[in-house]
Amino acid sequence: MTRDRHAQDEDPAGSERELKFLADAETLRRVLAAPTFGGGEPSPAWRKLRTVYFDTDAGDLSRARVALRVRHSDDGRVMGLKRASADGGAFEREETEVAVASAEPDLSLFPKALARDIARLTGGAPLAPRFGSDIARATRTVAKDGAEVEIAFDDGFLFAGERRAPTQEIELELKSGPPSVLFDLGLDLVEAFPVRLGVQSKAERAHALLDPRPPQPVHANEPALRAGMSLDRAVAVVLHNCLGHILGNLPALEGGDRVEAVHQMRVGVRRLRSAMDLFGEAFPSAGLDALRAEARRIGTALGGARDWDVFVGRLRTGALARFSSEPGFDSLIAAAEAKAAAGHSAVVRLVDDKTIARFALAVERLAAARAWRDGCGADALAALDGPVEAFAAGSLDRLDRKLRKRGRRFQSLAPEARHRLRIAVKHMRYATEFFGALFDADEAERFAGKACALQDALGDLNDAAIALRLVEELAPRRAAGFARASGLVAGWCARESEGDADALGRDWRRLVKTSSSWRKVYERQAESV
Repeated sequence: MTRDRHAQDEDPAGSERELKFLADAETLRRVLAAPTFGGGEPSPAWRKLRTVYFDTDAGDLSRARVALRVRHSDDGRVMGLKRASADGGAFEREETEVAVASAEPDLSLFPKALARDIARLTGGAPLAPRFGSDIARATRTVAKDGAEVEIAFDDGFLFAGERRAPTQEIELELKSGPPSVLFDLGLDLVEAFPVRLGVQSKAERAHALLDPRPPQPVHANEPALRAGMSLDRAVAVVLHNCLGHILGNLPALEGGDRVEAVHQMRVGVRRLRSAMDLFGEAFPSAGLDALRAEARRIGTALGGARDWDVFVGRLRTGALARFSSEPGFDSLIAAAEAKAAAGHSAVVRLVDDKTIARFALAVERLAAARAWRDGCGADALAALDGPVEAFAAGSLDRLDRKLRKRGRRFQSLAPEARHRLRIAVKHMRYATEFFGALFDADEAERFAGKACALQDALGDLNDAAIALRLVEELAPRRAAGFARASGLVAGWCARESEGDADALGRDWRRLVKTSSSWRKVYERQAESV
């Protein structure tokens, strides 16, 4: 039986688990009338809410993803603070609210530790109103499968100074019961209505009105694993972390540096697949298997786009730019850029057709329900309920052995064997980044750095081989006048794909040496748990 209890037992106090969906006014009306979302009940009353967010002139709180607000309604004023949950995933926030008499925040009303956190972030700089929202809100509560979910329908606008932006949202907030029900309702909404999964808060979108820069791509950070944390909780934290990396790049994909956003999303999917492989091998799960297959499909689309982006970059500013004066080179770049644009369109379709939204909600549902426990025997359940360190050390040891096996007779490895080694390095590096802080963060960082160096070197060989394939893919278009340019590029890529054996050998030896030190650390510390 699926056990949501494990998710609820360890959720932090003061947390808010909420899904946001962007919609238009007509969709708000239709969802209000839908039976699944309480449409058979009397229409709820609409309330006016004006929310003002406070920050320093330098935007210190926004930079830390902290939202300090005062909300005004007919019921009075409420001061609130929201910040990202350390380990709760993309759809959970830590939230504190207190009644306040003034239109200005009074930090003395917050718990002392929270007030100190704000002072630390702001450095004592004064707080001032920076941006906000004016909305009409209707709410109703839906009971389903032992849970209560509040549905809020918001229609209004965001503001920052004189700037305005309309906003219509549907928010689903878990009030009580199994968290998996929240994601079931989210999936129902996505399937039935033209909504988009929201990955930015109102505060983040209102703050963007102040900042003319486009959304920035998001890099991975380490999951917030703690010594003594149960393995069960750690699985959820790692999955949350990887999914958050993927979703965090959606704003940049839609309105920023699309090339880097695609790259970071691809890395996020690779990290998530690596985590699913790691945990799925120990705790086989039909739900996890289905998500691994979907992650592979999404990764294929991202990989196709990324391959063309890398090739275009090599043609424009990389080693292949040496042929820029050759006849037909501009035509070659134009053909490659057309392929890259088509790849980006394929990735955007994953958002537009809700593939990403369905996948994200399904991953969160699996994590909320702890579905990897389904079918586990007594020993596996005991391992999940025990501290994460033993599993982490065992996984690192297994991956290290596989890595060394793949690298035997390194200098004589064929291209296919080098590719398999690169994958083994990648899995060991990701596992080290997942679990490193449990043992020795500095030693883990040293190993990850050496692994990254070898992974990048092997990746360059792989990029050259891929570029050779992409040139051949463009071969039927050589009649357009870039036969000579493409021939020169193909020849150079074939040469590059062989690599510098001496440099690669040095990177490999450095990794093996660092790996031995890292092994001693995690084995010794795991034994003491």
